[in-house]
Amino acid sequence: MLALQCGLIAMLTVFSASGTAPWGGWLAKYIMQRPFIGGLLCGIILGDISTGVAVGAAMQLVYIGYFNVGGVSSIDLGIISFPCVALAILTDIDTAAAITLATALGTLFNALEIFSRTAFLTGCGSLMRKGCEEGNDKKIFWGYLGIPTIIYFITRGLTSFVLLYYGAGVVENLYSMLPARMVTAFNSVGAFLPCIGMATLLVFLANDVWGLVIFALGFACYGYLGLNSTSILLFALVFAYLYYRTGDKQKHIAKAEEFDEDEEVI
Repeated sequence: MLALQCGLIAMLTVFSASGTAPWGGWLAKYIMQRPFIGGLLCGIILGDISTGVAVGAAMQLVYIGYFNVGGVSSIDLGIISFPCVALAILTDIDTAAAITLATALGTLFNALEIFSRTAFLTGCGSLMRKGCEEGNDKKIFWGYLGIPTIIYFITRGLTSFVLLYYGAGVVENLYSMLPARMVTAFNSVGAFLPCIGMATLLVFLANDVWGLVIFALGFACYGYLGLNSTSILLFALVFAYLYYRTGDKQKHIAKAEEFDEDEEVI
């Protein structure tokens, strides 16, 4: 049963690769490469949905503002979303420690993917070009679909299966053998990483000081006043509307002042 579960998660890990030819693009980057989605799917497969969603949501906070620019990537979110979340469920380690472990594994797998692309996939473009010149559909198929898919099944699917099937017990034993101070350090680092994710998101969302003020107000409502998410959402809608109306009014005033200046010049 465990082998089947690990196999299904390994398949999802292959599907979550950005460069996998048959299913790349929006499906991988915007759906499968989300730890919350991975946590839900891993929880369904492993029979522990609540833990999967909790771990996935915690990891989602860390990488909520992360995205790849072109071919540059520093971490593999597909690995974070599936084998790392599944490993946290199987080993039953603390969520903060799981976040720290996932960051290390995501960086390691990202280096493995870059190596596989450089070593094995650079010739696929030449093979497809020859296929186009010769009108050979088989060469185009193998260059675009066949060889990349096989490489991803080996570098992502097989390694994820081995990690989950044989590594869960090893990770659990190593974690139990760690000194208490080191466990505390892992938990502290893992608890701090979501703050970095939220700060990264604020870089894109908060255009001015008022954006930070509204964010701090929402955090205070949740952390100190004890309001739930629904109540905060209602207040947020009011603030968003007022912020939009105020900004729109200032734009109209600025345009009117520019129009008056133009009339004076004329």
